[in-house]
Amino acid sequence: MTPDLAVPIRPVGIAYQTIRMSCIGRAELDDVIVAYINGIKVGENYVGGVFNVGAIIEYPIQYLPHVDLPSDIRFARMRDGVEIASPFTLKTQEDAIALVGLGDVRIESLSIEHGVVRGVAINRVNGLLRPEMFAKINGVVPRGVVVDQHRLLDDGGASFQFHVRLEPQDLTENGLAVDVYVVGKDGPLSSIVYRRADPDDGLRRVIQLESRLDQNQQATGYQIQALDNEITARIELLQDRIDAFIEYSASLLFDRVAATTVEQVDGAPALDGDRQRKMQMFLDLVKSGARMRGTVAHERADAAAPHVVPLRSGAFSHGWYDVEVDDGEEYRWMSSEAIVFNPMPERKLVEVQIAVFGIYGAELPMLNCFFDGVPANILRERSATGGPLLLKLQAPKDKAPLSCDMLRIESMVSASPATLEGLSDHRLLSIAVSQIAFSYAE
Repeated sequence: MTPDLAVPIRPVGIAYQTIRMSCIGRAELDDVIVAYINGIKVGENYVGGVFNVGAIIEYPIQYLPHVDLPSDIRFARMRDGVEIASPFTLKTQEDAIALVGLGDVRIESLSIEHGVVRGVAINRVNGLLRPEMFAKINGVVPRGVVVDQHRLLDDGGASFQFHVRLEPQDLTENGLAVDVYVVGKDGPLSSIVYRRADPDDGLRRVIQLESRLDQNQQATGYQIQALDNEITARIELLQDRIDAFIEYSASLLFDRVAATTVEQVDGAPALDGDRQRKMQMFLDLVKSGARMRGTVAHERADAAAPHVVPLRSGAFSHGWYDVEVDDGEEYRWMSSEAIVFNPMPERKLVEVQIAVFGIYGAELPMLNCFFDGVPANILRERSATGGPLLLKLQAPKDKAPLSCDMLRIESMVSASPATLEGLSDHRLLSIAVSQIAFSYAE
């Protein structure tokens, strides 16, 4: 039996929580009418009376499950399942909102896991609506909420999972507070708060242990660097001996050649280019060996004086760019953080002087410096003759003089020429130094 033959009723529109139906013929009803959408019951109401042509029947609908749209809402008698009206087609989410409203979104669970706030929310009234949610961090900073796909609930409505990403700066000294909101409803749906507790004795020991582990990791790095420096020194010594042997052999060879009479051959062809290059390479190798030994001897002679670390030295470790030359003066640019190894870690350090050749992105250098883990006091001096800015790094009075393996420099201002000026230089620059000198106690 078709719906039109059973009872001549058809839906004509919707109002809030109501589907309006009009009679196109005389109808008499005395039954419990059940409404279904995709086989899911969404209403059960008694309808009774005699309805003439043009009469309006209002059927209440109080909730909708999560179904695919468009879907038909059908109306049938409970006792025999015969439909009493034409189906009403629910086409869009706007139709669902007009029928049952935005619904009642409630958060069932909320937790923080690995820097992400995760939760599950349920809407038992309007399961078709994918809510727009947002969060407020510490009551101030707004942040979007990612809402996952809905899941149909057995007892009506739908549930959905959501998450909010946290940033390191969200955790303040007082802790963290996250409020979750949904568009269309005043006030937060739920909140989660994390408060920092005062550290007890056990927590203080854990913090101290972590600090010691960090120091041990740094010490391991220093030991590796020291071994590398020792291997480099041994290689240089071996190179000195090889150079000395080459020079002695060359001298002996030249002496014997000079003592041998060579007949002059008129019209003899000159050496070709390849042989001339090989002879010149041999002579340059001999001369460079002599220069290297002279440089090493000079450095050893000045070891007792305040030590100026050569710009091309391996003591310039992490965070330094290659040496550059400007108007005959050499300098090196530093990144946002850099390390200079102490050339004489066995001696007590009094002061480190840094000649600043240039500053990028600021008028004055803004630095934090540390002797290993000990913060350094920084003094600025500029010579009356207009020379380079001189920074003097000194240990705290209660710890001076001290022993350290490295000087660590952190710049609070750094920038890239590519970003700041649109140049092709993508390096991150802070300060340029032309000299670093370590002064030691007697």
